[in-house]
Amino acid sequence: MLNIDNNNYINKIYGKSADLTELLEEGESDSQDSQEESNEEQEDDKCQRRHYKFQNESKQYCKSVYKEIKLQKANDVYIFEQNPQITNKLLTHKENYIIYERKDNLLKAINKIMLFQEQNNLIDYHPNINSLSGQIKELVDNEMKNQKNNYYPYKKEKKQQNTADIVKIRNIIHQSLQPYHKDFIKSDKSKQIEDYFKEIKEYQGIDQWGKQYKASLSEFLWLPAVFKYSQQKKMYEIEGKLFDPLEKCPDLNELKLELNHLMTYFSTPLQQTHDHFQEIDYKISNQYNYKRIKILDNKSEVNFSEKVHAIVKISEIEIAPNSTYSGQWHVEGFSSDNILYTCLYVIEHDENLVDGKLKFKRTPHSDDDPCGGEQSQSAHQYCPSYEYLCDPHKLIPLGSLDIKENLMIIFPNQNIHKVKGIKNVTDKPLKRKIVVFFVVNHEDQPFTINDVEFTKPLQFIKEYRLRDMYERSLNKQTEAQSFNYCEH
Repeated sequence: MLNIDNNNYINKIYGKSADLTELLEEGESDSQDSQEESNEEQEDDKCQRRHYKFQNESKQYCKSVYKEIKLQKANDVYIFEQNPQITNKLLTHKENYIIYERKDNLLKAINKIMLFQEQNNLIDYHPNINSLSGQIKELVDNEMKNQKNNYYPYKKEKKQQNTADIVKIRNIIHQSLQPYHKDFIKSDKSKQIEDYFKEIKEYQGIDQWGKQYKASLSEFLWLPAVFKYSQQKKMYEIEGKLFDPLEKCPDLNELKLELNHLMTYFSTPLQQTHDHFQEIDYKISNQYNYKRIKILDNKSEVNFSEKVHAIVKISEIEIAPNSTYSGQWHVEGFSSDNILYTCLYVIEHDENLVDGKLKFKRTPHSDDDPCGGEQSQSAHQYCPSYEYLCDPHKLIPLGSLDIKENLMIIFPNQNIHKVKGIKNVTDKPLKRKIVVFFVVNHEDQPFTINDVEFTKPLQFIKEYRLRDMYERSLNKQTEAQSFNYCEH
């Protein structure tokens, strides 16, 4: 069931702040009437004390509302549940996720692929971007500086954990190993893809989910597979290639078949989710640039009835003994990758991994402001958490979901998200395995893995990947909105 975000909490905060503003104005009016009889310094002191009182009252109220948000079941997310009609939004650990009927078949097919990779020296672990140095780092840093008007360099937090010692991510299928790049791709559509990058790199505006439009400076493009609907078989089938490094694997067709079934299972809720967001007119609330800003939004033209372009990702995450892993806030890909939705399935999750949550937030839109843009004169005046909750240029929290086996969800790429607090309390490494479809807007970005041939070996592509991943980790929207463009 799609758990729709009604934004009740933001209205509560605005309402409370507005009430306090009215009380203050009444108090100031009374003060003016008695000004002739009182000392001016005394009146100033009374006014300051009144401000202080209302600020403290609002601060406590905002804290209670924010605590409630963190306990909510995630909004703007389609959740596959055993009891979807239950609308309880508290304590997500009570949720019962469905069990996918072909789970064992899919897991068996994935394990065969992993064995093939082990036997053919094709095992790939995701690189530690934080430790990158040398020529690649210098190249990307220089590109970033040349784009300083549109890019904001990422600033490391002082307390940032060294995730390389905590988590090891094995890429079974990963988009970073088969992107388009002119240095290792041959394609009949190279000219069209180069024209695509030329156009989007000149674009100054907002993308289809209300975030500042971002394109790869190095011109990497993540390439989806094509799932085409078969009227005869009543299911989606992969047309052409899935993942180039595995095309010679004898068990690949078995994996393709199971992914076909999984995409078919996701397809109806995916269309329902898409229909919902088609109906929503997200008016961008960047008031400072509202009249001259451009919005690149063609998601309403997309239809999934005949085909779905989806980037397939299958990963195994290993968490070290006696460790707690938290990821980074991110969305899936740059705006130029044109990812509309994420279909996520946690197919395996060790029962001894505890407390993990998947948290969400999003870029605000004008409907989040009940004061109609007059916030500086009303609601914001007594919102001490203004910088985190009320500022239209910052981000609105959407709640969370427990991470455990059989979690299956769909959410739009407006939802900035992160893994938070998965604990391994044992003395041995523990693992979880995920299968993901990043659904691409095929109207705006029609290029797929079937359009290209790779001219360089896998090791060459891995070296180029560092450049791509580092750039995606280095960016953020503005000084107020800090998140990455890929999980690392």
